[in-house]
Amino acid sequence: MSEHLYLVFGEDEYQVSAKTAQIMDGLAPIDDVMAREIIDADAANGDEVTSAVGKCLEALQTSGLFSAEKTVWLKGATFLGTAQVAKSEAAKTAVGRLADLIKAGLPPGQSLVISATGVDKRSAFFKACKAAGELHEFARAAKARMAEADAEQFAADRFKMAGLKASRDVVRAFLDRVGLDSRQIASEVEKLAAYTGERNTVAPADVEAITSSSREAVGWDLADAVGARDLPRALRVLRQLLFERQPAFMLIRGIENRIAQLQLLREAINKRWLRSQGSGRGKQAVWTDLPPEVDAILTEDVGRDPRKEHPYRLLLLAEQASKFTGKELERCRQALVQAHAELVSSRTPDDVVMELLLVRMLGRSA
Repeated sequence: MSEHLYLVFGEDEYQVSAKTAQIMDGLAPIDDVMAREIIDADAANGDEVTSAVGKCLEALQTSGLFSAEKTVWLKGATFLGTAQVAKSEAAKTAVGRLADLIKAGLPPGQSLVISATGVDKRSAFFKACKAAGELHEFARAAKARMAEADAEQFAADRFKMAGLKASRDVVRAFLDRVGLDSRQIASEVEKLAAYTGERNTVAPADVEAITSSSREAVGWDLADAVGARDLPRALRVLRQLLFERQPAFMLIRGIENRIAQLQLLREAINKRWLRSQGSGRGKQAVWTDLPPEVDAILTEDVGRDPRKEHPYRLLLLAEQASKFTGKELERCRQALVQAHAELVSSRTPDDVVMELLLVRMLGRSA
């Protein structure tokens, strides 16, 4: 078995990504850009498959600039399973060329890492990889009970990696709240780690206080990416959510709520009612004494008094608000109104409406 070939695949996109990153970092440090080459393999048709495989083969035949060793990552291959794109003659020919190289053996000093959403285990390509390299499969369990057991083990491992102690009852309560998706589990464990700070034991109250319920969690990552002004991440999350058939109206509602929160906090920052205090892990957002009329508005007229937010969440939202000006947030709100109207009355596909919305809100000209 060659130590230079790795195939990582499965429907659990988060675990595929995490394992691939671990392998890549072990083969070529992330800061050694000359020793690694990444080829995007998210192909939509036969021509794109031919191009991606061609670049991969060319990269494997070329040594690193300052070293004889190099690692090539064929990233996110969409044409190794049973998807329609894999059925074209061009795709079959290209994948056949890659399989032939694997059978013959990679050039000396070259390593190949392939990540994919799925692989046809009946194919000559899969059999070549199985015979010549190391395989890692992250498939979602077919039965609910098995899926729950897998998620429980994954969550327990993530708690341990984060330096947190959690009883089995707490882990189960955590999963009941956040769901079984690996990426969501990892994200919520990170939130708990930041929330508990130096206190490394997770209590049921912590789970209740800071984690998002599965219904809320659907749009959490998207709203969070918008708040962080991270357009590439927001687009990736949006596409994944739409692929999972999450309703566009529900996603847009989550973004609307986040922008409303940020508008309120941006105004508070501008008026110096909310300020940052401390640094590092001790940093926090602190409210000052407010004028009586403002205090009354927040207490009585605002749906949820922002002063009652947990300190960790308040800091997160305040930092996001500081990334926008008041005018930028108002433009975001207007873009949301326009997108909402388009979802109702336009014939434009929902995915196009949503992607244009994110570009309007977070693009460079925003």
